Order: sequence, then structure tokens, then C-alpha cells
Amino acid sequence: MKRIDVHTHFQCLDFVKHLQGRSSLPKSVLDGGAYIIQCAPGLNLPALPKIIDMDQKLRDLEDMKIDVAVLSHGIPFGPGVLNGPEADEWAMRINDDLARIIDRYPGKFVGLGSIGFGDCQRSIREVDRCIKQLGFRGFQVFSNVSNRLLDSSEFIPVLKHIGMLGVPIHLHPAVPLNHVGLTTAGLYLSLGFPYDTSLSAVRLIQSGLFDETLDLKLIVAHIGGVIPYLTGRIETYATPSGVFPDAPRLTHPIDHYLRKLYVDTVCYHLEALECCYKVLGAKHMLYGTDHPFGRYDVAAELVEQLSCPASDRELIFHGNAERLLNLKELPVVV
Repeated sequence: MKRIDVHTHFQCLDFVKHLQGRSSLPKSVLDGGAYIIQCAPGLNLPALPKIIDMDQKLRDLEDMKIDVAVLSHGIPFGPGVLNGPEADEWAMRINDDLARIIDRYPGKFVGLGSIGFGDCQRSIREVDRCIKQLGFRGFQVFSNVSNRLLDSSEFIPVLKHIGMLGVPIHLHPAVPLNHVGLTTAGLYLSLGFPYDTSLSAVRLIQSGLFDETLDLKLIVAHIGGVIPYLTGRIETYATPSGVFPDAPRLTHPIDHYLRKLYVDTVCYHLEALECCYKVLGAKHMLYGTDHPFGRYDVAAELVEQLSCPASDRELIFHGNAERLLNLKELPVVV
């Protein structure tokens, strides 16, 4: 069965090198010939060979029987962390780097673009360049941008523009704005990250973005964070009542928007995947591994173990990705 991995990473080594010497986090340091990215207090991530060397990455993808990998830039923040013109310039450089990778390995990779968010109009121009010139199939957007919430007014026009183009946004976690108590990498990755994507997704819904951009396709990383499990609580406390009269006023009840979300299958736990399947359904799930992080090697096994019809498994492994990212015409090189 064909497999399209919608959550797998590359890293622009020039960007990692650029983070050296910064006076504040995030920054990178060279340690014994390898780069370590200091993302936040307690969260240091190595620049792994499998995220920089695409020949090494391809060997793993072949072992996992992945036909096409949808590449996005793999640090828990984007070029927007740099702010202003520098952020927009590095978004372009990262996107050019990704375009070169795709050209070098035809039929193996497609791209999700990066956005600098330094200047709204410049970001919109870069969105257009990614789709119309570089041939990317969507964008990776982080759950917060340089200490600002993703639903901030300066970012919404860019997200609307992406929605109007009809391409998806993959919402990836960033270091949470409030990381009190997150003192180790394990706490950031296991609890902080899924919380931040969940908060960001719900805030985007409550901002009215989905009412204003009806065709917006949002893929929430890591099986939607905590959203499938906590859907009942989100619905309950998003409904205006005598106790909570300030609940957001939307065109539809919030469950309408929650059920429009898409998720990737990165979770490492069959029961969690089953919960997601029961809440959202197969048409809203896309196979992902998060390679080269976590337990990427068990991703396919969990989807194979999911109690569902073969037709639903086909949707998860490749059908939904082909539809959302317009990949049906993509030649697959084997």
C-alpha cells in the first residue's frame, strides 16, 4: 500500500549556523563537530545527520516503505523567531534550500514552505512564490511566532491568504510561550508541544478565521494534540451560558470547526490513535512519522493495527494527502 508521510523534516544547515552567537535563545553551538540548537531552557536539540543529509534520510524512508515524504523545516520554531526583514530573508533562503532538495530527488520529496512573518505583505509574496514558482504544496506554521500568539492580528492576513490559495497549513508545535515547569526536553516534547498546538488551533477557530476563510485546511500535528481527547470539554466551555457569557460568538457551534480539522498520525500509542479515529474519522487523518524524531519507526505499525476498513487505511496512508496536497499527479520514483 502506498505511503505518503506528511510530517517529516529537513534542516537548513546554513540557518542552524546563522543561530550561532546570538545573545538570547534560540541559538546554536558547535560541540565536537556537531551543532546543538538551544531552543529554550532545558530544551537542547542536536542537528541530526538524518535531518541534514537527505541520502541518509532516504535510506530510512525506504526501510519504512515510504513512497513520498512531505518535507518541512524541523526546529520547534521557524525563521520568524528572528523578527523583521531578517526573518523574511531567512524564510526565502530556507525555501530555496528545500526547492533544491526536491529538484535533486525527483519524485521522492514535496515541500511545505516556511514563512518569516516579519512583514505581512512580504510574507504574502513569499507564500505566492512558494506555490506558484517553487511548486510547494502547503506551509508549515508554528503554534506561536517569536513570543506572539498565532491568532495575533499581524499574522491573520497571511493565514487567510494561504486559505484562499486552497493549500493546507501544517500546524507544528513551538516552544510554549509559558514554559513554567517545563524544565526538561521530555516535558517540552511530551506535554508542552501538544498543549501549544491545541491552544493555537482552538484560538484560531475562536478568532473567526474559519468563518472568514471557508476553505482553510488546518492539519494539527501529533494527532491534534489534546483536541480529540478533550473535544467534549472544548465544546462545553465554548458555548455561551449564564455562567460563562463571554464565550466566543461564531457562525456555528465550535464542534463544527473541530470536526473540520485534519491531524497527522504521530502519537506512538494505539489507543490514542483509536480515539482520534473515533472522534475525527479516517477522512481527517494523514499518515506521519516525525522523522527523524521520536519513535518514527512504529508509525506505520500503529496505522496497520487500527481497527478500521481497508478503505479507511488507504485514506490515512495516502488518499487524504493526495487530495489535500494535490499529489495525485506526482510521479513516484521507486
